[in-house]
Amino acid sequence: DTFRSWLTGQATTTKTARDKLNWVKTLLKYATQDLELIPKNPWVGLAIKTKTTLVRRPWDKQHLALLFGHDIWQKGVMPRVKFAGGPAAYWIPLLALYTGARLSEICQLEVNNIQRIDGIEVLKITDSGEGQRVKSDAGHRVIPIHSTLLELGFMEYVEGQSGTTLWSDLPKRSGKAGGFFSRFFGDLRKRLGIPSDIVFHSFRHTFRSALVEKGISEPVIDRLLGHETPGSVGAKVYTHISLISLKEAVESVDDILESTPLAIFNHSISDNKH
Repeated sequence: DTFRSWLTGQATTTKTARDKLNWVKTLLKYATQDLELIPKNPWVGLAIKTKTTLVRRPWDKQHLALLFGHDIWQKGVMPRVKFAGGPAAYWIPLLALYTGARLSEICQLEVNNIQRIDGIEVLKITDSGEGQRVKSDAGHRVIPIHSTLLELGFMEYVEGQSGTTLWSDLPKRSGKAGGFFSRFFGDLRKRLGIPSDIVFHSFRHTFRSALVEKGISEPVIDRLLGHETPGSVGAKVYTHISLISLKEAVESVDDILESTPLAIFNHSISDNKH
């Protein structure tokens, strides 16, 4: 109980404090049930109640227009700050909006994660590359690339990369992808006057909401977002969702940026600085 009180007194969120408490509880549970080193778990019943510090909401059309009205997407002018990662500043938010992938998943992409399978261009979210991680087993997935990204020149960008990583100009923070880009995007969002409850992770909420509005089934949404599919073991093992079905689901959200035309990305404009 003293340790619990100490955790809640630290400069952290209640969720982080709860997670740290649960790590020790899990260890004690293992010592009790699996190893039988102690007769019972003495921390059963200890808990930390969490509270949401920030309720994130999806991007709306007004704030999407404000963000993508920036020179990065209208004129292809890449930011000078190194945390933006050069061309990554143009592509990463668009990929998040049209795939629902997490920032870390996008920032750790390698060139070989962009593939053409059965005539369909896809992103492969995996942990097979150096430094790549996924949040859970369900996080290993294939996401068809939306036609808007193809029209903007995403595949041409991929083909133009000579190294392994997809974002050669994007530095890593403590060996992890996404940390520095998160800092850049947060600064950009504040400069544009976008509310604090609309953040990068809100792209994921926006993508999911768009799929729901189009009547896409929950199993398909879960597959695209990398969520564990609820239900029986049989439902999880034997339910197959074709790549064509996933592609149709992704393409159904074609009106997310309908009022915000974007400049087509090409290497001649990607080198501009400001």
